[in-house]
Amino acid sequence: MPILNNMPPAADPVWEAFRQGDRDAFAQLYDEHAPPLIVYGIRVSRDEGMVRDAIQDLFIELWRSRGRIPAVGSVRGYLLKALRYKLMRKAGVRMRYADTLPDQADPVHPEAILLEQEDESLRRQRIREAIGQLPQRQQEMINLRFYQGLSTEEAAEIMAIHYQSAANLLHRGVTHLRQLLGPNALALIILLREG
Repeated sequence: MPILNNMPPAADPVWEAFRQGDRDAFAQLYDEHAPPLIVYGIRVSRDEGMVRDAIQDLFIELWRSRGRIPAVGSVRGYLLKALRYKLMRKAGVRMRYADTLPDQADPVHPEAILLEQEDESLRRQRIREAIGQLPQRQQEMINLRFYQGLSTEEAAEIMAIHYQSAANLLHRGVTHLRQLLGPNALALIILLREG
């Protein structure tokens, strides 16, 4: 029987260094987190220019308020939530989720594109089309949970909904994907996002 550890998660040393004013740590945070923030933001607002501006504003605000920012359990979760909030506050922006998700969680290297086989491309297309048939909030939950690698709790916090609502969205989304793609839908999504 596993022993439960009630200790809070260890603080991210780069985040802590940034909070202390380390410019290199701040640059490292930007380099590591800006690409997934862009992918997520475009899925939410569909306006890449506005997303990029919001991310720049977010990081400027982070630097200016670094001394007041709390320690966080998940840096990515914190940044995704902050970006989502910032996009929601933009005048005239309606939160709309794009019909498709990225091929992978992280940007693809050119070498990986050359090695990708045709049947894998077809599976990816099939998965994107199936996810595109889900309601927008289910798409967002699938993206946060599987493509961004967040826990259901973190996704719920980012979407500003209760944990049970997030779990229900995830369950309904996965159930629908299994109907469209077969019983191995979840395994396909996980394998292809890492591929």
